Amino acid sequence: MRKGFLIVLVVVLAAAFAAPAMAGTDINGFYKTRMFMTNFVQYYGGDYGTTVGPPRKDAATMAFVEQRMRLKVTSGDENVKAVAQFEIDSVWGDTKGNGQSASGGGLGTDATNIETKNAYVWFKIPNTPLDVTVGLQGQSDSYANVFMGGADMGGIFVNGKVAPVAFRLGWAKWSEGGAAATTANRLDLEKANDYTFYLAEAKFSPVKDVKVGGNLYVLQNDMGRASGYTQRIYMPGVDVTFGAGPATINAFAFYQLGKYRDYSASGTSDINIGGFAADARVDLNAGPGKAFAEALYISGGDDPSQKFKSIVDSGYTNSIFLRTDMQILMLAADTLTAVAGLYASSPGDKTMGVGGRGMMHAAGGFSMKMGDKLTGKVGLGYLAAVKKLKTDPTYMNKTMGTEVNASVNYTLAKGLDVGLVGAYALIGDFFKSSATDAGDPDNCFDLHARVGYVF
Repeated sequence: MRKGFLIVLVVVLAAAFAAPAMAGTDINGFYKTRMFMTNFVQYYGGDYGTTVGPPRKDAATMAFVEQRMRLKVTSGDENVKAVAQFEIDSVWGDTKGNGQSASGGGLGTDATNIETKNAYVWFKIPNTPLDVTVGLQGQSDSYANVFMGGADMGGIFVNGKVAPVAFRLGWAKWSEGGAAATTANRLDLEKANDYTFYLAEAKFSPVKDVKVGGNLYVLQNDMGRASGYTQRIYMPGVDVTFGAGPATINAFAFYQLGKYRDYSASGTSDINIGGFAADARVDLNAGPGKAFAEALYISGGDDPSQKFKSIVDSGYTNSIFLRTDMQILMLAADTLTAVAGLYASSPGDKTMGVGGRGMMHAAGGFSMKMGDKLTGKVGLGYLAAVKKLKTDPTYMNKTMGTEVNASVNYTLAKGLDVGLVGAYALIGDFFKSSATDAGDPDNCFDLHARVGYVF
């Protein structure tokens, strides 16, 4: 199956390169690599033998190189386009090709993985302001990716604009068949055990530089129906962006309400879901450079088994809050395959809700040109849980960490840049593993060089 796919891909790419006159065919993408010295790495699923967990005492320094290449092939015209996007991730020296996602950097790198990221058709509906995307596609929320960011899903999304209002409607299937999808059968096509997502958004721009949005997302999770539980989440929210002199201000807030129902055991009460998130950010032209300040708050509670007072996000690696560009606390803007921040090191949880505890994050930064091709940036951030669970030990507190970071980036040629990034984080007692000094985790550092080419 994989060999057949690769043959088809090679034929498509060869035809595109060999026939430049082919109408409406375009190939673009990027290559990025990061070369690390660090004692803090968070990988999804432990693909490279490094699992997500709290910072450790006397953690060893790791030295490794990761890379990603993404290739997007688009064919069509102004009214209809077919799009296929592929991705190759690996850590140099991990394994030879084994069919596993994010691997294949070992000696003899032939037959490595190729991930199908997107495969969809986009088209305009004649004589209407509507366009439609059908297939495997990436979608992001209106909340700085707190709920979902660049999340790839199979679905149908409709965009339209009737000035001064733009809107987006969508439906996607996040899981077909629930738990059965992990078995040898892979797909269970019964109608009542899927995970389905619905989206409705409207953006109103009454004047230039002002945009106000109203949004409603719905999650219908029946993946556990066979085992006797379901989940319904309704998610109304608002976002606003406006200019104020030299500043641009963006803010959002959303609320989640719903129920987690377990009807497999008689007498079991439903768990009510009731959490919210809010964020405000200011970007400012400050003298020779640009500055920002941002604060994110996600509600939390002390007993999720009675009422879940935090938020449910779209799942690990699909919620990617990047815009404070933290290297350790959150997710960096140049994140590749090391995809989790310190927030995902919380005991037993990898979500923005920190196991129901909630999250507080504040950050600021400044960047400026230091020459025609050289740019520098500094940043500072703080991260903490909102609540402690009743089951958390007494020696554990809510402070997770404080980070300072800096980077320089140099443009070598059009589309090609290199950089050096450094960060250091003071780790809080949220990650303390015992009441003694022996339970204190080490502070974390990250030093990496990067190369990026966009084509």
